Amino acid sequence: MRSGVAILIVALCGVVHGQSGVRAGKTAAGISYDVQGSGPVVVLLTGSNLDRRMWARETAWLARDRTVVRYDLRAHGQSDTATAPFSHLGDLIDVLDTLKISKAALVGLSAGSTIALDAALEHPSRVERIVLSGPSISGFVVKERPAFFGDLMTALQARDYKKAADVLLATPVFAAPPESQALVRQMVTENDRLWTVPRDWMKGPARNAVDRLDQVRVPTLVLIGEHDALQREPAELLGKRIPGARLVVIPGGGHLLNLTSPKEFEVAVSSFLK
Repeated sequence: MRSGVAILIVALCGVVHGQSGVRAGKTAAGISYDVQGSGPVVVLLTGSNLDRRMWARETAWLARDRTVVRYDLRAHGQSDTATAPFSHLGDLIDVLDTLKISKAALVGLSAGSTIALDAALEHPSRVERIVLSGPSISGFVVKERPAFFGDLMTALQARDYKKAADVLLATPVFAAPPESQALVRQMVTENDRLWTVPRDWMKGPARNAVDRLDQVRVPTLVLIGEHDALQREPAELLGKRIPGARLVVIPGGGHLLNLTSPKEFEVAVSSFLK
């Protein structure tokens, strides 16, 4: 299996226990997850075009003293493809409810940070604290489109998903060190079915986060890589407007911060969670 974990689905929603201590399953709504460790719960939320394989290293050190939940976004990894309108936030709550988790810390990268921030605003009683890495914000409008946007849209309009993957992999957004490049390429190319989901099926929150950042009431850590130029503006906005938020710039880091700067990422996150 692509995640390295054998998945057994029992009556739409089941949990399995393997020799490695990994418990895995799918929610009734079709979201695939796995659970490792014990203790306070932390949920890892992936970026778009990626899946939970990106969190392998982080799961290992977090699971030493925490319960770690990873899951694949809808139309990513082993989760089902959308067949009707949905929301990523709703899928997160579905995972928490399925696992009977009342409250958790959320660590999100890129699109995962958007979900974590929306959860902190829409469901504050379910969120202990949030880590927003290479963050994006629901409702935030970039001043300039990235240089690769035109080529990406041309490929998508032609339904040439291989070309779309090649365009993305050539950008700084998906830059990774040599030891992680094969994994990143594999995730981006294997998750191309996300492009088949109608955009109007992906429902955002009732109110965009960008309009109410001053209402976030949970401890917040914002991480941005030195070379993550596209997300620097939203990261700085979060650091300024979320009460008590801490903004940390990782020297030499890229957008896939846990892959480009794994040790620095671990130090920042582990210190914040403690």
